[in-house]
Amino acid sequence: MSSGIVTWRSRHDAVLRATWWLPLLLMVASDYKLRRRASDQAISGSADPFIVVELGVYLAVGCYLLVRLRPTMRHHVVVVWTAGYLLAAAASTLYAPFPVFALVRGVQLVVILLALLQFVHDADLAVMRRLLHGYIVLVTASIGIGLAYVAPQTGEQLGRFTWLYTHSVVAGAMLAASVVILFGMWLTHRTAGLPWVRWAYGLLLIVHIVALLQTRTRGSIGSAMVAMVVVTLLWLDAKGARDLFIAASVFVTLVVLTVAQPILAYLLRNSDFEQLASLNRRTDLWAMAIEMFAERPLIGFGFTSTRGLFLERTSLGGAHNAFVNVLVDLGLIGMLWWGGLVVLIIVHIGRLRRRVRRERGLEALAFDALTMTGLMMCMLINALTAEYLAGGVGAAAMLLYLVGAWVVLAGDAADSVTTERRRFPRATPQTSDAWIGAGTSPEASG
Repeated sequence: MSSGIVTWRSRHDAVLRATWWLPLLLMVASDYKLRRRASDQAISGSADPFIVVELGVYLAVGCYLLVRLRPTMRHHVVVVWTAGYLLAAAASTLYAPFPVFALVRGVQLVVILLALLQFVHDADLAVMRRLLHGYIVLVTASIGIGLAYVAPQTGEQLGRFTWLYTHSVVAGAMLAASVVILFGMWLTHRTAGLPWVRWAYGLLLIVHIVALLQTRTRGSIGSAMVAMVVVTLLWLDAKGARDLFIAASVFVTLVVLTVAQPILAYLLRNSDFEQLASLNRRTDLWAMAIEMFAERPLIGFGFTSTRGLFLERTSLGGAHNAFVNVLVDLGLIGMLWWGGLVVLIIVHIGRLRRRVRRERGLEALAFDALTMTGLMMCMLINALTAEYLAGGVGAAAMLLYLVGAWVVLAGDAADSVTTERRRFPRATPQTSDAWIGAGTSPEASG
């Protein structure tokens, strides 16, 4: 193999250039709350010390990227479409009904774009995997914080696990993603060439699943379960999938016959029939959203408008559905960018999965292909009842952008292995992590 190969322990200067930690820093700045704030305070544009800190983090990151690193666009369709969506959303803040709040979010979108461009420009697949482990460490530390300190809770948040003053739905979405990632790491550990021992991934998986269940966020729990089942079926061969289906059917039957009543009480969360039928008033919100979309179908009301418009009419901020959120905020043009990004990511994941199955030497990429598949399924299912995937700013939206970066870098790694195999057709293909960082971006190969 070529001298450009790097192992999991990538060169220190390459890791620094990749700035893999910046997306995690922006997640913390956006979603980790140190106080409870009334919903109308945010859209009014009023500031407090914690908001100033959040904006200060974004401004510091933006200045660092612009002055020190000067990110450039990589000409890959997923990267271009990500940039298109973020810039379209940022531009729409100019006509949003809550200008101060919208413009702040617009600046944050631009900073996120700069961080993503720098990451894709300099990173390789080894650095991407380092970021994934960093995310696992972040969520694990958050669980510890949530166990050590229980913030005062009221209303529907009462008794639901979270950390600090972060909303339990946000915590649930982050935990659902970490559960899927850890499950993929544990399942494919033998071929993926991951740095930690397998039992560590299994132990962390159990901890994260328990924390996810304690959030009592039904959308996140259901989406993570579906994603894990799909990843397992894709990982197993046809016979293994059949045996798993039979075993799962027997297990579900036993659960229903023995502990169905406590589980049902847990899922209902003291909701009455009317609340369940309306998905906790979500169907009312969606009906209202369709009327609002009809008023401005092309360009929408502007990014962040759903939060304020729904708050004024229903006392609930946001449409509680990412697809509806995009239509009301950005109209059909925004849906073209956001929906197009989602479709492009799924298409490229599918291509990667086919390559992993058909080409020798790509066995270690099974982890990346399977986990990205599960992660996208988890996020899109969860997006049916929570708007955060289309929130532009925050952990859920950042994970969507990072999956886009991930599929680009994984495709680069696959191309590198294919090129090496053609140059040295008699060489024994490597399936460990030794080639993961090999030339996975035009700059990383040096």
